[in-house]
Amino acid sequence: MQKHDKMRIREGFPQQRLAVLPPNVIKRCENLPMVRHLYVTDIGAYPSALHHYVDRNLGIPSVVLIYCRRGKGSLQIDNTIYKIQQGHLIIIPPNTPHIYQADDTDPWSIFWIHFTGEQTQSLLDCLIKTVRNPLLFVPDTQLMSNAFEDVYACLNYHYSDAGLLAMTSELLRLFSITKLHQGFPGSQRQSVEDRVASTLDFMEQHLDMSLTLEELAAHSGQSVPYYTRLFKERTNQSPMACFIQLKIRKTCELLDQTDLSIKQIAGELGYDDPYYFSRLFKKVQGCSPSTYRIAIKG
Repeated sequence: MQKHDKMRIREGFPQQRLAVLPPNVIKRCENLPMVRHLYVTDIGAYPSALHHYVDRNLGIPSVVLIYCRRGKGSLQIDNTIYKIQQGHLIIIPPNTPHIYQADDTDPWSIFWIHFTGEQTQSLLDCLIKTVRNPLLFVPDTQLMSNAFEDVYACLNYHYSDAGLLAMTSELLRLFSITKLHQGFPGSQRQSVEDRVASTLDFMEQHLDMSLTLEELAAHSGQSVPYYTRLFKERTNQSPMACFIQLKIRKTCELLDQTDLSIKQIAGELGYDDPYYFSRLFKKVQGCSPSTYRIAIKG
């Protein structure tokens, strides 16, 4: 990854945007409630970064995030070279030596954010597995670009406390979008959403049955392990936990809107044992069905 010196440019690109938070603002970020957990230190965007080249042999104290909107580039960490293309998100942990550069013939268009804070490591644990796997793939470039613009727009608050909190909030939203949409290009992501939505509809239509995980996976046309992982990625809970939640929600409606007995309601929702049903309801709601009914009806 070496270039002739005259072909190396760290910044100064046409129409670039760049902001470095002043030291006194960083100091405030370190002490502001909520903000100190995660905050931006530097932020910018290079629409066309021909000859872009950065070599940090000791890394930097902040996390480096780079998203490739168009074109190509490369990243080197620990003598491993990663080829970067449109949709790739680079996350380089603090104090990690690295080199990155734009492709000579198809230079990348990127936005980048440096961030730090008390919860930095927790975020890294959530987003990447190891420093040896610093790449994520988030194919919706427009979605990611919009999220970046929302972070960048917080500079308009001139580093007020409210503006810094807003910037932290928008940064977290960008990470949420990353987590939700990574690894599912275009139609594949839509197919994922459709399969989960179809399963949820299937659950809603069969609340009176005791569906198994195998039956739900078969309905989605997937193996049990793949379906379970897919469902958790979309809903943040297991299929069976979701099915139980739907049943309990329906139970609450029946307790409120009908005079059916607990045993009858249990039967309506596919439970032959009303005592087991009551225990399950209490585990989810924190009280028994009869106590819940008294509380809502007075």
